This record gives sequence, C-alpha cells and structure tokens, in this order.
Amino acid sequence: MKLTVKQMFIVAIAATSSISTIAYTQIKTSVDSAYIYPYEKTKYVPPVDKTLLIVGQTLNKINEYRAFTNNNNNPAGWSAYWGVTEFSGFKGPWTTSSGDIQDHNFLVKKFDNMVLHSAMWMVGKWGVAKKTFEGKYDDVIEKYARWAKKADRPIYLRLGYEFDGPHNELEPKEYVKAYRHIVDNMRKEGVENVAFVWHSYASTPYKNYAISEWYPGDDYVDWVAISVFSQPYDDILNHKETNDVINFAKEKKKPVMIAEANPVRGIEKDNSKVWNSWFVNFFTFCYNKNIKAIAFINENWPRMNLSGIGGWKDASIYNNSEVAEKWLLETKKDRYLKQSPELYQELGYMRKK
Repeated sequence: MKLTVKQMFIVAIAATSSISTIAYTQIKTSVDSAYIYPYEKTKYVPPVDKTLLIVGQTLNKINEYRAFTNNNNNPAGWSAYWGVTEFSGFKGPWTTSSGDIQDHNFLVKKFDNMVLHSAMWMVGKWGVAKKTFEGKYDDVIEKYARWAKKADRPIYLRLGYEFDGPHNELEPKEYVKAYRHIVDNMRKEGVENVAFVWHSYASTPYKNYAISEWYPGDDYVDWVAISVFSQPYDDILNHKETNDVINFAKEKKKPVMIAEANPVRGIEKDNSKVWNSWFVNFFTFCYNKNIKAIAFINENWPRMNLSGIGGWKDASIYNNSEVAEKWLLETKKDRYLKQSPELYQELGYMRKK
C-alpha cells in the first residue's frame, strides 16, 4: 500500500523513539569566526545566531510539505518562480508543461507572517538579458514592482538566478546591465520591501569568468546567494567555487543565502546513509560559514522533465522516515526563523497595513 504524505509524516513521528541520533548529532555547530562580520548596504537579515528557513519550489511540493508537517511549524517563507519575459503566476496560478504550479499571489494571500523568496528567470540565451536592459520587458518589471509593494512583506528577489551557470549562457557585461536596469526600474516605482539577491551557481562558471565580473555593485546587491546540490557529497567546506563566492560576500560585507539546496542523488525510503552523506555535511557547512538563510527545495526531480539534470532523483524530504525526523529535529531549533507574528520585527520590516 502506498502511503499518503500525511501518513508518511505520522510514521516518521511514531518512529521518533527508535531513530538513532548518532548521525543527527554529527552535525558540527561551531561557526568560523572569519564569517562573523558586520553587514553593509543590505536588508532583512536575521539577528545574530538566527537563520531564515525557506522551503519550495513549486506550489505542488509546498502543499506536500505542509501535509508532511501537518501544517505546523511552517518555515519563515516559501519559494516561487517567474520569468522576466512575462508576468505569469501573479494574477492566478501558472502551470508548467509538467503540471508544476507557481502562484505568488496565493502564497501572499494564504500565508501571513511569512516572507516570499521570489526567483526571476533571466538568461543570456535567446537574447533575454540583452532585451531586458534594452527595455523590452519594462512593462513586466513595472507590474512586478507594483505587485511587490502591495504584498507588504519582505521579498527576497533573485535576479537571473545562477547567473554564472554554463546552462544560462550569461555574459557578465550583459547580466550586470540587465540586473541594474531591473533594480533601477523597481526603485523608480518606489519599491522598498524587496531585498535584491545576487545568486551564483557556485560551481564551474560559464567560460571560467571570475565571480567579480558578474557583480553589479554594492548599491545593487543586498544578499549574496549560492546553490548547493552536489557539493555536500564531497568536501563542501573546501569546495573551491563555493568558497570563492562565500569569501567574495565577506569582502563585500553581504549576508549569504543558500538559495537552492537539495540532495540530488535522492532520498530513498530504505537508505540509512543519506542523512549522513548529505544533510550532516550541509548543515555543518551552514553553521561553519554563518549562513543567514536556507532555501530547501523539496522535489522529485525526474517528474519535472528539466534539461541538464540527468541522474537527479526523487529527493522529497518525507520519502525516508529517518531523514524526515532528523530534518524536523534540526529545523525546529530556535536558530531557524519560522512563520510567526514576530518574524517581520526580527527582520527589521515595518508593515504598512
């Protein structure tokens, strides 16, 4: 018999007393003092010793995650995606060819006392970045700006996420011009509740450009972000490209967000090693580098039919009761900011309503 998401959650909770905590306690919680530094020209950063917890990345999987937790202890925010070329997923749900749903408006109306983690697709292919800074999509940007203001909550906007990934084919000069154009337009519209996030692929970059070549400037970047997929299976603490970005953020005195994270080799039902092989290393890295926000992708990758992810497996958090329980044990800590009436105050956001 195949269990529902909610039944899997009940099984996970029932198994609490029998789960070994050895792997769970292997997470090293010490922070490298080199990554404790004052932040400059930023916004909506959690207090000292706190980390923003976000989950995504489709409405389908967000609803499954809510069922998994019995809609208790929601994270501080949900993730949603859109594209600079069209204003979709705001007036109503936007459904992809694989049946995945993006719906910014639903997340804002349904969930109070939460932030929104908004990812804007923009690539170099098909001249998208060039058309962006030439003004072809200004109407889309303006619509988003007006919508964001009405949302009345902190929004973390990733502009052209994974800008240095080879799959996006973004030339640095075009990306920087497009990024600045978007930010300038949003500021002209009077948007104040958006933190602009500069999100690196954190792996071998497109044409081996230096990370600094994509940087739009301190006045245009509130947060620096990275993707974490395969790195924890190896030695993430010493992963070159990941550390290049982390250290660049330190140089610029910006907080760091893990904007996309998932154990892409899968979370199999009977795999007792998956927690230790990925999650322990992942959380150890987050503590060590003083990561201020974590956005976990709860996803079954094969069903999405995405190009460039060959071999990625189902990594939904509730597939494995041991992993599910240890995830809950870690993320229920006070360290992780979650949905609450105090959240906006902790982030330094003043509501207009």
